[in-house]
Amino acid sequence: MKNETKPSQRNRAFIALVEDDDNIRELLTINLQSIGFKVDSFFSTEQMHRKSENLDYDLIILDIMLPGESGLKFAQNLQKKEQNIPILFISAISQEEKIRQAYLAGAIDYVVKPFEIDQVLLKIQNLLFYFIKRHSAPLPSKICDAHIDWDLMKVTRGNEENILTPKEARVLIYFLENPNQIIERKKLIEIVWGKDVYVTSRNVDNFLVKFRKWFEKDPGNPKIFITYPKKGYAYNTENL
Repeated sequence: MKNETKPSQRNRAFIALVEDDDNIRELLTINLQSIGFKVDSFFSTEQMHRKSENLDYDLIILDIMLPGESGLKFAQNLQKKEQNIPILFISAISQEEKIRQAYLAGAIDYVVKPFEIDQVLLKIQNLLFYFIKRHSAPLPSKICDAHIDWDLMKVTRGNEENILTPKEARVLIYFLENPNQIIERKKLIEIVWGKDVYVTSRNVDNFLVKFRKWFEKDPGNPKIFITYPKKGYAYNTENL
């Protein structure tokens, strides 16, 4: 994993996948890597421990029925050690009691097999956005006369309130953490959708249209979220 602390610079979040079914493990690994995540995959928790004692992961995807130590036991031990790594269980076990035990052991979500791969990928992306470590410096709570509530993920300006989607929040955070420098459109696409994904430039332009509407005094004549033709965009703090 890259040793940066900014989520924008750690766009390739580091995921541990523990699954003893070879087909499912390969399916998840390939798809997670295809959208930009770095993945370590294992067939048991023992194998994971042999590779990484510190378990320096942003998310652990865990089956319950595993050879050796069960996924549930692993999560319980992790909880006792106060290693606060988010855990997503993906298991064929659908009994309510087991699911309850998984949540008591610290799971942030639980997916029952069989699953739709696209839904699981979206779930993982959203979970990582809210749980991944952010930059140590606090994010601004105000841009001009608009207030940003990072806990509720909303922007309030006067009587108007807008909820930030995970993608909008990722882009906004990247701008705020990288002020007064030109950011290429390609870079913004990688931040939100990952590499090797076809996204039109219009998708990125739509973020800027919204940000200007929310924060600029005159959205038609932006002074804060600037477009540089053929170069990219910038968050200009000199005009705040």
